[in-house]
Amino acid sequence: MDQRRLLLAFGLSVLILFIYQEVIVRRYRVPAPVTPAAGPSDQAAAPAAIPEKPAIPNELAASAEGAVIPVETKVFRAGITPLGARLATLELKEYRRAVDPESEPLELVASGPILPLTLQLGTEASDAGLTYRADRTELRLEAGEQGEIVFQTELATGVRVEKRYRFGGDGYLFHVVVHISGEGAARSVGLIVTPMPLDGTGAAGRETAMALVNQRLTEKTLIDVRKQPIPLELASWVGFAAQYFVSVAIPVGGPAPAVMTAVDDLPIVRLDTPLVDGEAEFAVYAGPRDREVLTQAGHQLDRALDFGMFWFIAIPLLHALRALHGVTGNYGVAIIALTTLVKIATIPLTQTTFRNMREMQKIQPQMAKLRERFKDDQVALQKEMMELYRRHRVNPLTGCLPMILQMPIFFGLYTALSHAIELRHAPFALWIRDLSAPDRLLIGGIGVPVLTLLMGASMFLQQWLTPQQGDPTQQRMMMFMPLVFTFMFINFPAGLVLYWLVNNLLTIAQQYTMMRSAQ
Repeated sequence: MDQRRLLLAFGLSVLILFIYQEVIVRRYRVPAPVTPAAGPSDQAAAPAAIPEKPAIPNELAASAEGAVIPVETKVFRAGITPLGARLATLELKEYRRAVDPESEPLELVASGPILPLTLQLGTEASDAGLTYRADRTELRLEAGEQGEIVFQTELATGVRVEKRYRFGGDGYLFHVVVHISGEGAARSVGLIVTPMPLDGTGAAGRETAMALVNQRLTEKTLIDVRKQPIPLELASWVGFAAQYFVSVAIPVGGPAPAVMTAVDDLPIVRLDTPLVDGEAEFAVYAGPRDREVLTQAGHQLDRALDFGMFWFIAIPLLHALRALHGVTGNYGVAIIALTTLVKIATIPLTQTTFRNMREMQKIQPQMAKLRERFKDDQVALQKEMMELYRRHRVNPLTGCLPMILQMPIFFGLYTALSHAIELRHAPFALWIRDLSAPDRLLIGGIGVPVLTLLMGASMFLQQWLTPQQGDPTQQRMMMFMPLVFTFMFINFPAGLVLYWLVNNLLTIAQQYTMMRSAQ
């Protein structure tokens, strides 16, 4: 088997796996379990059943009016509107909307007619248009403190509704306790969660509806949610996730039915649970998609951060990145250091690959003669090729196997950098002020991806230094790969491009050193 074909297959495999991970897996991670359609009589008999249609839009829609009741903790600043006792604003104090450290705190509530934490009472009515009375005008908590605000209202039918918000002073998790009483009160209640404002999350176009259902992660694009309702059964939590932030609702009483749907083209998720003695409790998490923070919050929220099949490599590398930042004080430098350490660890594999490629290059003339001699007899050609490999003690698989072994390291490091919230708004040097955003150097009013172009050039140089073998067509295809990767990386975060560039430069230095020593 031709060594060059194996290398080409490896390169294409990396490209295909990358596209599969980014396009297919991200879009169709786990099919959402669909509950059987129920007739009208079945819905009336089962309080926790999901209605076939979402609540009436006019019932859910009601803009916040009047002064909101402020809630301030160590990590966020929120506002609850008395109209519907819904969340009108929630700003994360430790994160900013823009790179400028003086910019406004990051807002996780999108303004609009449908606000998060609206209650659906039964199958049609909601509390969006109800005016609640609060037991206090504000709530301010220090770290370690606990506090609550109680909202009460009464319907024209005499049904009384109470929403009790319970906050901690130093966490992103809080609780919403609902109590409904009176004749004709609903037997179930649904809690609404809305998408986050994309202009503030740094992940425009990548927000998804997400749920943990039967211990499996389900993700749907907002386009899919707009197309048709997606019912879920036994959801441990459900909400929306962007690249670095997540907002979800959790049924404290255990997994409950939920639905991903849209109202007036606005995607929403609704978590439905029956009322037990007129009461239901939800936990709400709205904050960073940080593994340590999510784990500390409990409720299996760490599952919202999916490191893929190479999680066992990605997580240690993420810890290593943070440790290196503690030494260097700059995440760009930490990426360079981490890439260097990984490269040092894989030196034996790289050397094995290079030596085998040099030996394969030496026997290329003999291989060409065999192809010409046995061009009409493939069986005999393969037999003679294997004999040639045996005489020169060359194994065509030896060169590719080390590269294949490095694939988990590559994907693990790629995943770690993709999920590292620490890179958000983290500066490196010169024009690179945000390692989580594509690099652009303004030249004449045009943003030029300098780092990406340097990465592409380094790939060309690396290919040029690689021992050439195989037919010219295959060589041209290999030289075409840098163009493909340059185009693919042009809108990637600068942190990922920096990693790839440094890895290429280190490989070039290693190849040059081995070529000098082989002379």
